Amino acid sequence: MNSFHKTLLLFLCCTFFACQSTKKLPNLKTITFYVGTATNLATEGIYAYELNLQTGETTLKNKTTGILNPSFLALSSNNQFLYSIQKVEGQKESGVSAFSVDRNTGALQLINQQTTKGKGACYVGVDKANKNVLIAHYGSGSVANLPIQKDGSLGAVSDLVQHEGSSINLERQKGPHAHFIRQGIGDFIYATDLGIDKIMLYELENGQLKVGKTTHIDLVAGAGPRHIAFHPNEQFLYVMNELVGSVTVFEYDKQQQIFKNLQTISSLPTDFNNFNKSADIHVHPSGKFLYASNRGFYDSIAAFTIHPKTGLLALIEIEKESIQWPRNFAISPDGRYLLCANLNDDSISLFTIDVGCANEAKKFPNFLQEKSSCSGLVYT
Repeated sequence: MNSFHKTLLLFLCCTFFACQSTKKLPNLKTITFYVGTATNLATEGIYAYELNLQTGETTLKNKTTGILNPSFLALSSNNQFLYSIQKVEGQKESGVSAFSVDRNTGALQLINQQTTKGKGACYVGVDKANKNVLIAHYGSGSVANLPIQKDGSLGAVSDLVQHEGSSINLERQKGPHAHFIRQGIGDFIYATDLGIDKIMLYELENGQLKVGKTTHIDLVAGAGPRHIAFHPNEQFLYVMNELVGSVTVFEYDKQQQIFKNLQTISSLPTDFNNFNKSADIHVHPSGKFLYASNRGFYDSIAAFTIHPKTGLLALIEIEKESIQWPRNFAISPDGRYLLCANLNDDSISLFTIDVGCANEAKKFPNFLQEKSSCSGLVYT
């Protein structure tokens, strides 16, 4: 299957993404991934697809309907529960829903819903202990925590932190705009804020987001940090800067609990000088490669190598084929496939990652082209 369509397929979530290394994976033949549609149509909702890891074929398994505007999704690390940002009828505040996951069929069963006490929720994450759901509000510039009960249901918001400040982009940075929240390296809760050019750092204690010794990480003024990708060695983190189309590399010093800015590299061609809003970023499960998406006049996904010792990036290629406003994308846990959610044409494009370099392409007869560069993307 080349590019498959459903109404407004925007947000991807793979059921085995909790595994960070292919060495830890069982001998999987198929995986299930979920797609949020970000639509108010009651007939739409969250789609569950099966991906065949041998052939790259995708099959629709089922659809959960009756959810208003389900957008970003997150799974618990044990893959038992799924959480989705959504609208709550009659409420100005955003909402979040909890679902149980049928591991055999991929079907979702609604457990409960809660409001998030903020506006414009754009990201949901689950902590490593599967005890808390974390929400970032772009609209109100705040972050929230909701406790997870034993049955996977969500309690009411236990803490809400309002960000403050602004930056130099008068159109996008008049105030705070939290865009990402997730537990990562050093067990910090990382909350990127595009509006203030900072990554706020919290420690999660008894459902509260506490400020610790290291309070935040600064980005260059006007960068607009959006999403973060963490290296599996827990030493490096990579920040996608939406407003300037670049990736910034930080190294975490565990002893001093500080972050060293190592590099900023463009995710766009050197001669590009037009409208762009960079979006998503992911590290390959092997830890050898990084991918970053660009939206605008150069809709694309940039592929980089990661130096095994320094963590620094080097550009491999920037792929444009069959990519239309790539708001989100995901990498299969075996590292073989990249699935790109295209907002502008309501489709998902499937790419094969050439992790074995030149000869890897020969294993897949449905390639439209073969590329010899390590970790290149080939549309299938």
